[in-house]
Amino acid sequence: MRIGVFADSHGDISPARLFLPLLGQLDALFHLGDHAADAPKLGKLFDCPVYAVRGNCDFGAADPLELTVNLEGKRFLLLHGHQYYARESLLYRAEEVGADMLLYGHSHVPELSADGARLILNPGSLSRPRWGSQQSCALITIDEGQLKVKFINQSSLSRRQ
Repeated sequence: MRIGVFADSHGDISPARLFLPLLGQLDALFHLGDHAADAPKLGKLFDCPVYAVRGNCDFGAADPLELTVNLEGKRFLLLHGHQYYARESLLYRAEEVGADMLLYGHSHVPELSADGARLILNPGSLSRPRWGSQQSCALITIDEGQLKVKFINQSSLSRRQ
């Protein structure tokens, strides 16, 4: 299974069009807020089901603040992260729902780390990177019960050429 992960697109999905060849065919797409209205557009672009949460800039959006998604025997906790003021609170929430992977946005900076067996992923910002990072997203693959993560960014495009 292949899952594309996007966050903080802020109304600009044009980088996703550039990343399309690197992401390939997706089975699902996660959007972690800040312009959750971009999620259906991304779903149409990648022709796959979409799971989206709203962020602090999604005023009036109907999307939930958090979502637990079960795919291929793995449990994912999706949230933007702005409602948690400490990393420990994010980790505690992931533990509460029994998540195998915690996915969040908000910081606009990519991160992949672990808390024990639980993976923690922030794909960075699709349109407005911060702190020297690049426009980015992530690809999660589930293969024989194993989670793997790959970041896709401008450098990925350069290496492909």
